[in-house]
Amino acid sequence: MDSIFEVFPDLGALADGRFAGAACAKPTIMIAMTARTGSTHLCGALAAAGDVGRPGEIFNPRGVARAERERRGVRSFTDYMRSFNDEPSPVFIFKTNWQDFAPFAQDWRRLFPNLRVAYLDRKNLAAQAVSLYRAQISGTWHQPAQQARATPDDQRHSFDLARICALMQELSAEKQAWERFFNAEGLTPARLFYEDFQKDVGIGLGFLAREMNLGLRLEVPPGTGFEKLADALTLDWVERVQRHVLHMT
Repeated sequence: MDSIFEVFPDLGALADGRFAGAACAKPTIMIAMTARTGSTHLCGALAAAGDVGRPGEIFNPRGVARAERERRGVRSFTDYMRSFNDEPSPVFIFKTNWQDFAPFAQDWRRLFPNLRVAYLDRKNLAAQAVSLYRAQISGTWHQPAQQARATPDDQRHSFDLARICALMQELSAEKQAWERFFNAEGLTPARLFYEDFQKDVGIGLGFLAREMNLGLRLEVPPGTGFEKLADALTLDWVERVQRHVLHMT
């Protein structure tokens, strides 16, 4: 598994020293999330809606952090963190899942002394797991708005109940890890659910504008963000999973 410690060789020593000197002191918003909660769509809309840059997964070692390191022209994790202070926007926004954030969870106050947290969640766990499973087997994670939709491979015979249920358990465990972190650190995140803005990303933008005091344009240009990948097959699979769960309870 890729590790952020491989991206930044100095990170181990910094962690031992509790990240002394490595901080983003400017106002920061962390969008805590789990997979398939609409974070890419929401962050794409954020980038078009105000002076907030384009929120990214700065701690994601699976290519993203390495690309960000190169784009910022830094090598050390200390310089990487400090570079966030140089962003032209008045607030720095990033998103992260729990696995990527966990190495920094105990020292978040040192790294981000002016941090506020928004938590992006999804109410329908079965639908979230099915979405994640279909993305994994197809390799298609996002559909840019107004781009021609690629014809997916026929997945009708790829339904795997055991694997989808395992993904449900993994997602549930990650949600619980976030909740333990919030409780342990005395954090009260602003909570936004995928179901509340899936049909209108402006609802999500309005929520963040109010809760985080951001100056955003709530009507973004057509073609901003990403489209839902769910289709009739997705709905069928979700129903099959839900029937199974009901029979198990």
